[in-house]
Amino acid sequence: MNINEDQPEVAIIGAGLGGLCLAQGLKKRGIPFHVFEKDISAASRSQGYRIRIDQTGQDALKKCLPEKLFTLFKNTCVPSIQINTLTPQLKPLKKWIESWKDEKAALPDLKANRTTMREILLQGLTENIHFNKEFESYQKHENGKVTLNFADGTNYSAKVVVAADGINSKLTRQRFPDNHLLDTGSVCLYGKTYFTDAVKKQTPGLLQTGTTVIFDEELAVISDAMLFNQEAFQETESSLNLSPVQDYIYWAFIGNRSRFGLRNHHHLRFSITEFMPVIKSVTTKWNKDLKALFEHSATETLTIVPVRTSVPKAGWATDQITALGDAIHAMSPAGGLGANTALYDAAVLTEQLAGAVNQQTDIIRAIAAYEYQMCKHSFEAVNISGQGSTKLYSSSVNQPAE
Repeated sequence: MNINEDQPEVAIIGAGLGGLCLAQGLKKRGIPFHVFEKDISAASRSQGYRIRIDQTGQDALKKCLPEKLFTLFKNTCVPSIQINTLTPQLKPLKKWIESWKDEKAALPDLKANRTTMREILLQGLTENIHFNKEFESYQKHENGKVTLNFADGTNYSAKVVVAADGINSKLTRQRFPDNHLLDTGSVCLYGKTYFTDAVKKQTPGLLQTGTTVIFDEELAVISDAMLFNQEAFQETESSLNLSPVQDYIYWAFIGNRSRFGLRNHHHLRFSITEFMPVIKSVTTKWNKDLKALFEHSATETLTIVPVRTSVPKAGWATDQITALGDAIHAMSPAGGLGANTALYDAAVLTEQLAGAVNQQTDIIRAIAAYEYQMCKHSFEAVNISGQGSTKLYSSSVNQPAE
């Protein structure tokens, strides 16, 4: 397919972080696009809480976002200042995961509030995003276009289609039927605890700054103190319409199902009254001040999800339909690489499409070049994340540092 005559309109399925980063990159380079999201609105459901953006993710955002939005993103994040590794009794522990950045590195990780980050990525895209558009199927045509069919009976045709709709992507299942997901047998339980007076008084001071990782048998807990620069939100232009953010401590348990008393195929649909007993069952012998962190959590934020990972496989024939992020390479959250890899994908795909437009070369070759880089980078990230899971919640006994 040659693009000498006109620009390649791009259809992005999914308005998550990766899809929106791609949309911003295409807009920055003047390439037509539309984003289709199955949610009824941008605020129809929770977008998660803390998310760590490493140097790879920051570089990708800088390439795709206009300078003003990238600066706003940085100003609304919390810098990573330290990582403490401890036992459940809050004793120092010598343990490390290779994919975690050293806090002394030149460019520290940034801890973003996921909702704020998504609101920033949505800026300036209103006319190009279509909500309540659930993808159903597609047809490819001899003229090089692809028709997308949506659940509401509407359709849209584009020259390039990108699956950016996450781990349960319908588009990926149709386009890449050999892309398999593996249930690791682990789960992630997460939530957040707001900085109330009681929390400040009862929880360990160490948990109220920086990042803390608690290692126990077959599970680990990661907590992050999210203390925002409120001036960055107050000084934001009213037209950007960022939601106010209250300081909180994000926490997440990750470990084997059996450690939480769950069967391998448990449905993982918990009521609030069922959720806390699961946490209490694994923290019975933990330091009482540490347990206070979970006891004071905001019940509406409590979530549990299975940990699934892609089984890396490449070698498909490139065409007009490709994918990025979890839609093509889901991975364990243990390494903190998932979102950063999706942002990397978005930046690389943007550069390849922009290069094809500028040089008036074949779009399929551009997508093939993207897929080569994406697979090389993401498959390594999947492996690193798997190794991180093994170290994060192995069954070996963790010994305190001397």
